[in-house]
Amino acid sequence: MSDLILLIFRYKEFLRYVLVGFGLNSLGFLIYLALTNAGMHPVVVVSIFYPMSVFFGFLSHRKLTFQRQERQLQGWVFSRYILVYVVGYLMNLLMLNVLYEKYGFPHEYVQLLSIFTIAFFLYVSMKKFVFKE
Repeated sequence: MSDLILLIFRYKEFLRYVLVGFGLNSLGFLIYLALTNAGMHPVVVVSIFYPMSVFFGFLSHRKLTFQRQERQLQGWVFSRYILVYVVGYLMNLLMLNVLYEKYGFPHEYVQLLSIFTIAFFLYVSMKKFVFKE
């Protein structure tokens, strides 16, 4: 048990990222499912919802995950954050287009897979590029 506690303390930033991301992505996935079940095309839903999730993610990860206390949006930090999320968005579209459109996998599973794949990419990018110390 003590090894687990030491591991958590060592990786507490990553744990915060997982918890914040889980909350944001759970809500986002439920919205995605609701809108696609209402008849919207998955690519349209991702294109509409993604910018909103980027903004809320920036505020949440800046304060909760990486514990930055700036009160205003810092231009360079926010610009790097947007750049990283544009790459994540393009990854999301690529996954939907290849796995759903081309190969016919259910879009719900493709989107769920993309959440985890892109989350890993985003964490590394935010730690090393966006919120670097």
